[in-house]
Parts: sequence; structure tokens; C-alpha cells
Amino acid sequence: MTEGKMRILAIDTSASSIGIGIYDGAYHTKKTTPDPKSHNKTLLAEIDAFCRELGTSVQDMDYYGVIVGPGSFTGIRIGVATVNAFAMATKKEVVEMTSLEVLAGGEDKMVLLDCKHNNYYVGLFRSGSVEYKCMKKEETEKIDLPKSYVEGTYPEEMLKLAVEKIEKGETVKRAKPFYIKSSSAETGE
Repeated sequence: MTEGKMRILAIDTSASSIGIGIYDGAYHTKKTTPDPKSHNKTLLAEIDAFCRELGTSVQDMDYYGVIVGPGSFTGIRIGVATVNAFAMATKKEVVEMTSLEVLAGGEDKMVLLDCKHNNYYVGLFRSGSVEYKCMKKEETEKIDLPKSYVEGTYPEEMLKLAVEKIEKGETVKRAKPFYIKSSSAETGE
């Protein structure tokens, strides 16, 4: 499949805003900022409206992409379930991406997502490999890598990463949520 013919729908529900991207040879993106607790009520309507605006539909896509984490536990589950439903219904494959690798851009750097209480979800990107961990702010300051902070959703960067991963054959039948650490509900904290 040539890049210009490939169609991808990618979503990010891991943050308070929703990021939607559609690639059809060009990058089309949309960010919405609904109440973060209402992603489950607004996501499908937002996807449908954006597809209509571009004269396409969910069924027209060749691949689906989704941010699998880290971020809002509930948001991640909503995004993963939605994309898996699309993939199952259309018999298409999925591209899994992390919210941290979207900002890495293939460079050696540290990407951080504030997970509260002086902790960060961290992606350490070095020489083409990545290490994910949860770290205290003080620990992150000791690492000598350029830093980027995740502050929302980045639909254009997400689409570019999805295209790269598809070209490398990095797709799956079903996405799985990616958690660096267990939720407070799971740990009882």
C-alpha cells in the first residue's frame, strides 16, 4: 500500500482533551476539550463529525491508531475499546502508541507526564530503544537528556508516528492498555 493511499484514524483519549487524527496522504487533526469525565459520551460523536467534515467514514480506514498509555486510566480504556471495536468490525489492524513516544520524535530524550504527587511517568529514549518508568521529580533531574513534557494531546505527531509504525509493520490485531504502574483503585491508595 503506498503512503498516499493509506488511510488512518488515530485517537488519543489519555488526556483531558481528545485528539483525533485522520491521515489520507495529508494530516487532518482535531482537538476537543470536553469535560474529561465525558470522553465516553463525546468520543464517537466527535469522530463521526470529523469524518463527515472530511467526507470519509470510520469504515473507509485501512488502520486505526490509539494512545494506549500512560495517562488517564479511564480515558485509555475508552480509547482502546473504541479502536478495538472499529478494528474488529472492519477486520483491520491497529497501531499502538504511547503518549510519551509521540513527543520523542525519534530523538534521544526524556519525555515526562506528570502523574501527581511529585511523580512522573517517564520515557527514556536512547539510541532507538526506550525504557518506561515512574520516577520522582528529583530523580528525573539527575538524567542528562533533553526533556519534553506531555501537556495534552498531539494529534499530528500521533499520526506521523502511526504512519512510521505501519511502514515498519508494527501493527496488532487488538490494542492493549499500557500502564507504567497500577491505578490507585488497583493498589488501594
